[in-house]
Amino acid sequence: MEVSFQARPINIKRAEYLKSQLLKSNFVDIVCHSSSDEDTIASARAMKWLLDKNNIPSRIISDSADKTFNYKNGDTLDISSQKLPNNPSGTVLCVDFSEYTRVSSELKKYIEKAKNLVCIDHHSGPEPILHGNNIYVDLSAKSCSGIILRFFEALKINPPEKIKQFLYCGMSDDLKKNKYLEFADSALFPAKTKEFMQDKNTKYLYTKIENELPTDDKIEVNKHLNILMSLNKSEKMFKDSLPEKIQYNSNGKFGYVIIPAGDEQWNSLGGDNKRTSAILRNFRLSALKNNSNLDSAAVFYPTNSGYRISIHSKGNNVLKMFEHIRKYFPEFSGGGHPERGGGGNSGLNPQECIRWTNSVINCIDDFYKSR
Repeated sequence: MEVSFQARPINIKRAEYLKSQLLKSNFVDIVCHSSSDEDTIASARAMKWLLDKNNIPSRIISDSADKTFNYKNGDTLDISSQKLPNNPSGTVLCVDFSEYTRVSSELKKYIEKAKNLVCIDHHSGPEPILHGNNIYVDLSAKSCSGIILRFFEALKINPPEKIKQFLYCGMSDDLKKNKYLEFADSALFPAKTKEFMQDKNTKYLYTKIENELPTDDKIEVNKHLNILMSLNKSEKMFKDSLPEKIQYNSNGKFGYVIIPAGDEQWNSLGGDNKRTSAILRNFRLSALKNNSNLDSAAVFYPTNSGYRISIHSKGNNVLKMFEHIRKYFPEFSGGGHPERGGGGNSGLNPQECIRWTNSVINCIDDFYKSR
């Protein structure tokens, strides 16, 4: 069921139905997608707070339990997908994704076994997890945290300051990625872009939560998100080295950097974490900004759960590209937004990573040749 959260608030019957689906269970698994970001984690934490408030035990699950994007605490993920029991003991709630391509094969099998499945998302994709009354997708929303804020608003639930701060963090991170907010190197508060000011739904939600939070809370969140302000010497060296490593496809529309499995510099920085992720994102966006011929920029890199590609496209071609890849390389798993997304495999064998990377690059090259 597609639900519009643009009304103020959403239809109370729909909100109550979603709440009833969650509270009828004796246990809820809150599932996050692979490489969960601030918006995913904030959404999971807010829903866990609601379940705790109603005495429903729950836990947060992800493929990437080691990757703590989460604001303030390092204990967000209660269990990794590698330590799951055979079957869910109650309801499974998927937040910030509605495609199987955004989770590992192990987590997909676990989700499929759920007797009661609920999903809250703001993405579109080729393979939704759910059909029917338990899927809540608002494609107009710029963050999952914003949808959950609308859900609370409909139910006249006023979450505590800590939960509002989490949701503010999740919304800010996704709005930044969607170019609705701009972080300057020295700014404590992000600037609102023209796109932000023109989007009434986003402007209303973000302004509402901004006005309800103390200044110190907002400064703390923005310092946390503006990672490039606090890079150490090694991180700066890594950031500066990326433009020198860029390669291009045959017509120059696709630029990419390959960080091999076992790369010493990458490992010395802690591998895939919130700081290196911010550096890679900055590289992709800078490459697109500085090269007028470039349509998409990507980085291939190892994570603890497998090898991965993260990509941005100024032509909004990411999902089209992923669909094209799957035509010729069915094992490719990926999803996200039209302008940014990611995908990966489940192994880190160096030769397998090279084969996987070459297959993805060849398919993307073919995508641009066919356009």
